[in-house]
Amino acid sequence: MWNPLSWVMEAAALMAIALANGDGRPPDWQDFVGIVVLLVINSTISFIEENNAGNAAAALMAGLAPKTKVMTELHKFLLYTLVLASTARLFNHLC
Repeated sequence: MWNPLSWVMEAAALMAIALANGDGRPPDWQDFVGIVVLLVINSTISFIEENNAGNAAAALMAGLAPKTKVMTELHKFLLYTLVLASTARLFNHLC
């Protein structure tokens, strides 16, 4: 992870293991495990949020992609015929 809070938590986990409580007592494993569990949960949530954000951005980009429609000669002919037929009907109706 690349944020200062995670770095502090990682340092705290290492210090919980490296620094004994004194008087020859063993390292504080409970704190270490708790901090590591919190780091894993934080990493999982961050991964899910980043993934969802990436999917949302991809969906927005797909919606913005240009959709090209090609008008072939047949389409032009049919459109021209339709316009002529409509114009003829309108002319016949008016006369």
